[in-house]
Amino acid sequence: MWLILMLIILLTNGMSSFGLKVLSAWGISSSIKYQYLTVWYAAGALCIAIPMVVQGARSGRKEALWAAAIALLSLGGQLSMANALAVGLPGSIVFPTAIGGSILVVALAGRLFFSEKLHPLSWAGCAVGLAAVVLLSVS
Repeated sequence: MWLILMLIILLTNGMSSFGLKVLSAWGISSSIKYQYLTVWYAAGALCIAIPMVVQGARSGRKEALWAAAIALLSLGGQLSMANALAVGLPGSIVFPTAIGGSILVVALAGRLFFSEKLHPLSWAGCAVGLAAVVLLSVS
């Protein structure tokens, strides 16, 4: 069940980012970004709540607080991407920076706070991602 729920989160979050680019290309992202993201976050909440209700699963206060914190951070990131696209930054810069940046932050936090060992391929992936963003920004 955990894997299914994680896939739902991945798909709903990824699709909302794609939609931000479409709205930006149509020139309407600044006028309806809040409504658009409300629909996506509500859909994501329902996709998580329905399987939990069906299975009779409950979450405690600690889980609810973590979920709220993660949702707020995610919403902040989505709004930042929408604003970046609205002011004219190209999607080839906005999306790799936002997505690659979050992966880099998670990898570094795992290393710094949890002493996780990163495989040399993980370090190489971070370096290639960073180099890609730099190359995209100078071209």
